[in-house]
Amino acid sequence: MGKELGFLEKLELLIPGFRGYKQKELMREDDRLVRNKASGMLDDARQEIERILPMIFEKHVGLVERVDDLRRDLMAVSQKIRHASHGYSGFFDRIKIREDELGSLLQADYKLITTAQEIRDIACSLRKYIGKEAELVEKINLLKLKLFDLDSAINERERMFKEEG
Repeated sequence: MGKELGFLEKLELLIPGFRGYKQKELMREDDRLVRNKASGMLDDARQEIERILPMIFEKHVGLVERVDDLRRDLMAVSQKIRHASHGYSGFFDRIKIREDELGSLLQADYKLITTAQEIRDIACSLRKYIGKEAELVEKINLLKLKLFDLDSAINERERMFKEEG
C-alpha cells in the first residue's frame, strides 16, 4: 500500500505544470494555472447546460428560468475566477508565503479544483435526467449548492493572497 498523496501531489496530478508556489517567480504562473483550470471546468459545465437547455424547454418549461439562472451563475463565477488576478496580482511582489501558510493555500487550491470538477461532472450528467423532473430539480439544487461552495472557496483563497506575510 502506497503513501497517501498530499495536496501538492494531488494538484500536480490535476494541473499540468503546477509547481506548488515553490519559487517566487513562478507564483503568478501557478496561480494562473489553478484559476484557468477551475474556470475552464465551469465553462465546460455552462456549455453542457447550454446544449441541453432546448431539451429542458421542451420537457420542463417550468425549469427553464432556473436552469438559465444557473447558466448565468456559472458564467459569473468562472469570470470571477479567471479575472481574480486583477485583485491580487500586485500582492505577489510583497507577499511572503510561509511554509505553514503554503499548506493552507494548497488545500484551498485543491478544494477549488475538485469542487469545479464536481460541478462540471454534475452538469454533464443532467442530460440523463431530462424527463425525470424530480431528479433534475435535485441535481440543479446540488449544482447551486456546489457553486455557492466554490464561490466561498474563491473568496477564502483571495483572502489568503491578500494577507501580508
